[in-house]
Amino acid sequence: METRKCPFCGGTMIKAKSNHEGYATYFWRAPWKKGLKAAFSGIIRAYPWLCIDCGAIIPYVDEITLQKIREEYEQGKLEGQI
Repeated sequence: METRKCPFCGGTMIKAKSNHEGYATYFWRAPWKKGLKAAFSGIIRAYPWLCIDCGAIIPYVDEITLQKIREEYEQGKLEGQI
């Protein structure tokens, strides 16, 4: 079971089984995408993590997806879209 440190209380966080089960779906859309590009790019799913000490549920995006978002953001910044 994957664990990580809670950014709020320093407790132990555990990862949910899935990023698309029940009400545990968290998603995000890039605010710099508009029009057809935004419609076809889809949403970014994040895994919910639960802190067993303070009860916080925090969605986290995996590192590969996060790197893609960083690159898109930097490219948009260079092109003046952001």
